[in-house]
Amino acid sequence: MKPHQPLKTMLYAGAACLALASATAYADVRVNAAHHVHSDIGFSGEDVVITADDDSEARITPAGDLFIRGKAVDVNDAQRQLLLRYSHGIRDIEMRGLHIGESAVNMVGGMLGTLVAEALGGADDQEIERQANAKAEPIKQQARALCKDVQAERQVQEQLSAQLPAFKPYAVIDTDSEHDCHIDDREV
Repeated sequence: MKPHQPLKTMLYAGAACLALASATAYADVRVNAAHHVHSDIGFSGEDVVITADDDSEARITPAGDLFIRGKAVDVNDAQRQLLLRYSHGIRDIEMRGLHIGESAVNMVGGMLGTLVAEALGGADDQEIERQANAKAEPIKQQARALCKDVQAERQVQEQLSAQLPAFKPYAVIDTDSEHDCHIDDREV
């Protein structure tokens, strides 16, 4: 992984792969992690780096230390535990998002050849659609679980913001329900 690679870019790439795979399977999957144009969550070495709208950065270390604009922020034990939970959650979402994206790409690659062969061989549209949906279902299940994890991460973010006001500008995971996860046009 490249240093400071944005999480939202990876989630959007995963979502794009899922959307492509799901479109092939007559479905739709969307995951929006952050709504601000300049905000993102990324990684630099082992640290989670969050960029706010004003381009300032917060850094969470593996030990649960918080640095904002390069300066250490005093945190108590409860805040440190939330920072660690947030950091671990972000890393888990990243890894699972990448895995889902890879699975979607592999599924699409395998499915396209099969679909073209069946379509040219005279298979009916309903059978092709049934097979495509069956192949997409495991990925959609993984995406539903990931969506729930993003929602749980939002709750950790809200707790951090409430307990640690200095963190508020770095609460970049969108809390607007309009930007929640959607699978088959149903909000997760």
